[in-house]
Amino acid sequence: MDEWVLRDELLAWAQRWPVIVIISLAGALAALALAYVWPLPYRANVEISVELNPYRILDDQYLPAFTKAKFRNVDDYKHWQMLQLSIVIQSDKFISETLNRLREIDPSWDSIDEHELRSMLVSEWRNAGFWLLSANADTPTHAAEAVSTWRDVILELTREAISNSQDLFALELSLRSLNDQLTENELRAADLKDLRSLLQDFKSKLIVQDQGEVLSNQDRQQLLTLNARLADLLSQEVLNSISIPEQNAPTSEVLDWIEKINPVIDDQILFLQTENIKLEEAISQESSQWAAALEDGQGLAATLTLEDLKNIPPEVKQIKPYGLAALIGSMIGLLLWILAFLVQVTRKGYR
Repeated sequence: MDEWVLRDELLAWAQRWPVIVIISLAGALAALALAYVWPLPYRANVEISVELNPYRILDDQYLPAFTKAKFRNVDDYKHWQMLQLSIVIQSDKFISETLNRLREIDPSWDSIDEHELRSMLVSEWRNAGFWLLSANADTPTHAAEAVSTWRDVILELTREAISNSQDLFALELSLRSLNDQLTENELRAADLKDLRSLLQDFKSKLIVQDQGEVLSNQDRQQLLTLNARLADLLSQEVLNSISIPEQNAPTSEVLDWIEKINPVIDDQILFLQTENIKLEEAISQESSQWAAALEDGQGLAATLTLEDLKNIPPEVKQIKPYGLAALIGSMIGLLLWILAFLVQVTRKGYR
């Protein structure tokens, strides 16, 4: 067998560079010819307008509950919204609705399933602004039908989702108000119970005293303090109906006043407890509505808006990857030449 030297082989290879170029060109030309006769898909493009007010991040408190994450700044919030929108428009709900409408338009879509349709549809975006929607199909008609129908579904279903997000904002305000009222009632009821206990202690203190005597300055000051707390917790109408005894009134009148006030306090506590039961029911009901709206909103912001560009039909063109085909063909030609070179080498000995 012939022996070979690596340096000599490399030198001979370098001297045969025209052969390498010719083989690469031949591969590129063959690939171009194949790409020309091969049936090529069509692509249809339409644009939609996507706008967002990122400074509503402080108001859209439901989003962290949906994402299970906190946004560090406005850019995080904005990028997540755009990413979420791109995921939503490719979700099962959107693809299924698009396919159903396409089958109503053209029975030939019956042979296409949801997985195949999803692979045909592409969205291209960098940020808010103009988004490019594309559909790839074997015929220009199918490409145009797919992208137009998908666009219509996106505009319709995202508006429904955004409407649910707007409902979330209103529900959040309502829930916040209901919870504030519930907390206020609970604090008020606790204050009334505490005041009732203080009145009971004051009553026990007065019972052992002479009922005909006037209150001491200390007891009179305590009575005024209790009455001031009542003024903060009961309506003025109630206080006027059961007015505090005069300054020189005997102890017996003060005790009668306490006996009249205690049922009023009990009634007010019972009223607040009944109101709290109603508030808790309302909070539970609106919390259920909030959870449903959160799911239906799919994490889209209440200030997100999508608009169609009117009177602009889909742009349809045939995909002609001639540059890629030429590159692949030339590389295949080069690889075949290298393979032939290696075969030749294996027939020689080593030194």
